[in-house]
Amino acid sequence: MSAVEIKTLAEQAADWDIRLRSAACTPADREAFERWCAADPAHAEAFDGLQLGIGALKDAYATSPRLRAMRDQARSLKPAPQPWRIAAGVAAVTLAASAIGGFIFTHQGQGGSSLATMELPRGAPSVYQTAVGERTAVTLSDGSVVTLNTRSRLVVNYTPNRRDVTLVAGQALFQVAHNTARPFVVTAGSRQVTAVGTAFDVRLDQKQVKVTLIEGKVRVDPAKSSIWRALPLAPKNLTAGEELVASNASPMVSVAPANIPVETSWRQGVVVFNDTPLADAVAEINRYSPDPITVGDGQLGTLRINGRFRTTEPAAFVNAVVAYFPIEAHRTPGGETVLTGRP
Repeated sequence: MSAVEIKTLAEQAADWDIRLRSAACTPADREAFERWCAADPAHAEAFDGLQLGIGALKDAYATSPRLRAMRDQARSLKPAPQPWRIAAGVAAVTLAASAIGGFIFTHQGQGGSSLATMELPRGAPSVYQTAVGERTAVTLSDGSVVTLNTRSRLVVNYTPNRRDVTLVAGQALFQVAHNTARPFVVTAGSRQVTAVGTAFDVRLDQKQVKVTLIEGKVRVDPAKSSIWRALPLAPKNLTAGEELVASNASPMVSVAPANIPVETSWRQGVVVFNDTPLADAVAEINRYSPDPITVGDGQLGTLRINGRFRTTEPAAFVNAVVAYFPIEAHRTPGGETVLTGRP
């Protein structure tokens, strides 16, 4: 492909990026974007490359001479003030880099950690992951947007007939571009969530999967790899405002009304506790911090806590616990904070 063709393709991808991110973006715009991607595999590759480039080159150039050179090349494109030309330059450089071979970008995200995005060979799944305390949004080739929470890993494998996504670890909020002919399927632990155009949150822990539906409808089935797949279990259909919790060790699931603002508060870097056992609250705060907090006395873990805390300020959480409960906090030389009862 010549340099002129790369530039033209990159400009098209940049134009779509701006259009999809606009508050005025409509379902018709997203359907037109999907038609553009389906018209030529190179279109989707250009758009994916643009997303990787924009997210990674912004900050990673400071620690990599190679990326710094790529950034400088993108900035040299004129006229610089036009946003689409800046994005097109990033896309062209990213496409050139992917032609050389696989690479990993490190992108500074929310909370000061890094998003590692691995560019794999053509036809292979794309992998996105966040570090401790980081959250970031990724726009996929169909226009769907995925926001990843702390310590999360996502594998995306799109085919012409289906959009397959696997949440390997952590939590993600999916805003799915509508396409009835191409289902969007998220596999997380023992469950599989199918949608065509909706918004929902999926959280995967060691013991369970939680699906919170924000808008639209989804169907939840046992995952293909789950031992429960062979059982005659009816799928669970959720409507907006409902939450499903499924144990990885049981075929049973529970469905109940969800507190959407609380369940999605992590998007604003906040966790909310409503009469939450201290042990559970500590476990939640620990998801966002590299320095763990532990409850040294099991009896303290049953204390109930209420409040709204910033995920970037675990010290504020500890200070509140010490202020309102008969608890002392001791920090070990290794950085761990241990909560014990006062004498």
